[in-house]
Amino acid sequence: MDEHRMFDAIADIDEQIIDKCLTDAEGAKRTANNTRSVPKHRRIPWYAYAAAALALVFLGGAINTVGTKLLQKTVSNTVSLDVNPSIEIKLNRNERVVAVVPLNGDAEKVVGSMDFSGVPLDLAVNALIGSMVRNSYLNEFANSVLVTVDDKDEAKAEELTRRLVSVIDEAMIPQGGGAVIGMTAVHDAELEKLADRYGITLGKAMLINKVAESIPYYSFDELVMLNISELNMLLDPKAADVMHIGTPKTSIISSAEAVAKALDAAGYKDAFLVSVSGKYVTPAVDAYRVNSREPNTTFELISDLCIENGEFVYWVEFRDSEMKYDVRVNADGNGAEIFKCPVWSSYYGLTPSHRTRLVSENVAVNAVLKGIGASPSDIEALTIRIGTTGSGDRMITVYTIEFNYSIASWTAQVNAETGEVISITD
Repeated sequence: MDEHRMFDAIADIDEQIIDKCLTDAEGAKRTANNTRSVPKHRRIPWYAYAAAALALVFLGGAINTVGTKLLQKTVSNTVSLDVNPSIEIKLNRNERVVAVVPLNGDAEKVVGSMDFSGVPLDLAVNALIGSMVRNSYLNEFANSVLVTVDDKDEAKAEELTRRLVSVIDEAMIPQGGGAVIGMTAVHDAELEKLADRYGITLGKAMLINKVAESIPYYSFDELVMLNISELNMLLDPKAADVMHIGTPKTSIISSAEAVAKALDAAGYKDAFLVSVSGKYVTPAVDAYRVNSREPNTTFELISDLCIENGEFVYWVEFRDSEMKYDVRVNADGNGAEIFKCPVWSSYYGLTPSHRTRLVSENVAVNAVLKGIGASPSDIEALTIRIGTTGSGDRMITVYTIEFNYSIASWTAQVNAETGEVISITD
């Protein structure tokens, strides 16, 4: 009998008791009016006690049922899943689903019309992972899942995180396996604000923060545009308080492949790469020694994986005996753009994220030469330095360019961020 039927039954019993008691009371009144004897104490009929007891039984059952349902709908902890879809699973104390909340448009596609109310957590997680695979959010180029558990009981949160990492790992085996990151939620006011601002889970905000800690020249604004596989690729394997299983896969070519494309674009057709030990700076930076036969030379280079407009690009930097090269290689392997200058500059002093916002040295030199009506073949003793001018909000990065032209020594300054010539003097 459900709550409504229980309460209806209780109401019917109460009306019967009230009617019977009123009838008995009217009879007692008439008896009192027709006799002068002292009225005796009237006993309450047995059926009133029975009906009241029955009402209490029904009422107790109804309250117990309502209480049980309230407990079933009371959120005890929250599990979040992130791939690019971000989903929160709210659980009761029995680890059954109270609600599944999609946090972005991709998540709405994953959840679809599925009703998870009362479903065991493991079953719900398997269903959601399966839906992510069917909707191609998990595939050969994006195979990482972040699971974050938010529970006041830290030991329970850690235990549940470890279990879910294993559950998700097993769920992805039919698709060729994947990579799983597990974390327990740590409430930080600043990270919670960022999560709200960007419409992501606290877990993803925590992961982005960990990546930014190991690669400080990546900003939160840049990293938030990446999916979990791309963030996993950048994550320091030694990051604290993070559980790992599997190897992340993305569509990004390797650093060595990007370097090979850069060397090919620069005219080095037969080069042998050797990774330089001790110069590994971050998960995004690699150093190599290049032994080339054509032309015959040896030099070192650095490969930086940078983010531009939410997409990865490699910047490969090196110099030979004559030229300094900066080669921009698309991280998907399609295309390379080369910038070169006759001299070595202080480019390495800039962070990669800053450098990618600057015009190339070639662009700066050509702007100056155009201003004086000269061509690259007309100048000698070219040197380029990079620095800053101004202060506070008005500080800008500038190229200082010095060269000899038409029996005179020239000095020019160019806004390195816009390419605008600031000054030219001889």
